[in-house]
Amino acid sequence: MNYANIFTSDTVNGTGFRTSLFVSGCSKNPPCKGCWSPEARQFNYGNTFTVKNKEAIIESLDKPYVSGLSILGGEPMDNLGDRVLLDLVKTVKQRLTSKTIFCWSGYTFEDLIKNPIKLDFLQYIDMLRDGEFIEELKDITQYLSGSKNQRMVNVQESLKLNKTILY
Repeated sequence: MNYANIFTSDTVNGTGFRTSLFVSGCSKNPPCKGCWSPEARQFNYGNTFTVKNKEAIIESLDKPYVSGLSILGGEPMDNLGDRVLLDLVKTVKQRLTSKTIFCWSGYTFEDLIKNPIKLDFLQYIDMLRDGEFIEELKDITQYLSGSKNQRMVNVQESLKLNKTILY
């Protein structure tokens, strides 16, 4: 898996201070009109994610003032084949149990849970910002921005109750 950027002490992509990982690669075709990071659509964009990157992320999260990890893209759900991202979220939840994990995806929660690998990944996610970005519905006034069709899904409650619960 490649990544475009890693930001520590990010206050834009979720609640509190967070570490944000921007993965490279998105297979949505055609791409979302108005995609804000078209260069990160390429799977080979940026740098290869290594064990050193993983440990640096864990270290950045292991501070009392850091709330958690945010995973954005590209498209995180298109980056699960090599299990690197799955390993990262499992490790965060095992080592840093109080930290939240937020994830952004252009796919809906209902579509994601139909895929066993994506469902496995979701077991470790607290909030999923789901749905394709639609430029005509862009709303910069809503929390975590995006477009009006997108939702913030409480993944753990949704999985437990077998229905979509908003965060």
